[in-house]
Amino acid sequence: MESSWTALTVVAALWLIAFSAQLADYATARFDDLRLARGVRTRLRLHPVAWIVPTAGLGIVALTIAADWSTRLFFAEPAQAPAAILIALSTVVVAVTIVAIIAVVIVRPPADSYRLVRDELIESAGLRIHQDQVEEFRARVNAIDSASRGRLNTDATTIAAALQLSVRTPYRLIAPVLALVLVVASASEVAAESSPGWAVVVAVLALIASCVIGVIAAQASLGLRASVRSTHDVYRGELMGLIADAERSSKKRVAGLGDRVTRALSILREQQEAE
Repeated sequence: MESSWTALTVVAALWLIAFSAQLADYATARFDDLRLARGVRTRLRLHPVAWIVPTAGLGIVALTIAADWSTRLFFAEPAQAPAAILIALSTVVVAVTIVAIIAVVIVRPPADSYRLVRDELIESAGLRIHQDQVEEFRARVNAIDSASRGRLNTDATTIAAALQLSVRTPYRLIAPVLALVLVVASASEVAAESSPGWAVVVAVLALIASCVIGVIAAQASLGLRASVRSTHDVYRGELMGLIADAERSSKKRVAGLGDRVTRALSILREQQEAE
């Protein structure tokens, strides 16, 4: 009975971590959506890391458990020293991998966006830029357009759309799956008379809560995506107007001007040499 309760406790703890990630997913989506609607912020701050913080916490706990396990094996059971060393080395590899991933994410330059291009054009306001620079800005806008076409284009926030988003992002199904495992495990223990009957009731309530919060969080994420697309459309409209203004005042090339300047410099050199 003690081992069964230990297994149920582990599954319940994992479900609580996954459920907290669901709550963070919903809360950060609503927070960023409100900030976009009020014009307080122009980019997402919290929602992209909603699942990273609980996952990082789970990774730290797993690394701590692995380190403790390897230490116990090494000092308590000398015969298990090779296994302890293998666990310790695996823990170091996982820790280095996590640090490397975090470092890559931090130092990675921000992706090109309508807002970034618009800000660059605003900074060059009042200056006459060359036509080649205008064409470069247009090429960047076209590249952003092409990258945006592969993203979700629907603004629907229905339950069906939320379920489709959950299927496309499997990490949203972690909490419901763990809750389902908890239901099956607790039902098995109750059938074997190893656990009280209320354990099944609690597991079923956890499953219902995970499914409901999962759908609500997915709908909030879809609503946030719609707000982000609306904001990008505004940036793109402003950007195209700025590009048009820059093109009207740009320094256009004069046909044959370079050849004439080169010829004039050549004649001037010949005259200087003749003197």
